[in-house]
Amino acid sequence: MDIMKLLIASDIHSSFQQFERILDSESDVDYVVITGDLTDFIALHIQKIDEILNSRGLKALVVHGNCDPPESIDYIEKSSNMTNLHAKSIKIGKYTFHGLGGSNYTPFFTPSEYSEDELRSFTKNFRYGEKNILISHCPPYGILDLTYSGIHAGCVAVKEIINKFDVIFCGHIHESAGVYADESRIILNPGSALSGRYALFNLDCLQYELKKVK
Repeated sequence: MDIMKLLIASDIHSSFQQFERILDSESDVDYVVITGDLTDFIALHIQKIDEILNSRGLKALVVHGNCDPPESIDYIEKSSNMTNLHAKSIKIGKYTFHGLGGSNYTPFFTPSEYSEDELRSFTKNFRYGEKNILISHCPPYGILDLTYSGIHAGCVAVKEIINKFDVIFCGHIHESAGVYADESRIILNPGSALSGRYALFNLDCLQYELKKVK
């Protein structure tokens, strides 16, 4: 069966109650997509995210963010409810999902930052299909990546392969929540789950809605 309805969440930052409120506000989704920063620097908190998903019978496609310590990947791999997509491709129905975790370098020296060359090396593992979806913590450079200080903080490595994807889900830059769409692709940053923001996305008809829990 092809995936139809996705709940897109990013930048939870260990805000478990907000994440629960987001999941409880939507009763009918096929998968949850988490685009990184599940935790606020504590890898063990991945287990709590897993418990929240498990209690609701939900499965999630996940990449880690720059604020998730590297060992977070091991916790995601051990989860029964989350699929680690970092530097991987997974085909589900007619869709092929690809994942890129962490971010390019920031001024904050967070635990999972990579050089642009390292990010490029991760994407070399991708195996493309008919319909390609990228789940990336970092947005492509110049798109949905403008910080409060007026700096574009996206990844050049993502921008370089943008044409390979029909849809890109990203996060990282909380203040750049929104959607970029042209005739070829849709790029969506749902905003931070920390602030109650998320999105719904129907892959079959490419319809989307940015939402916020009340």
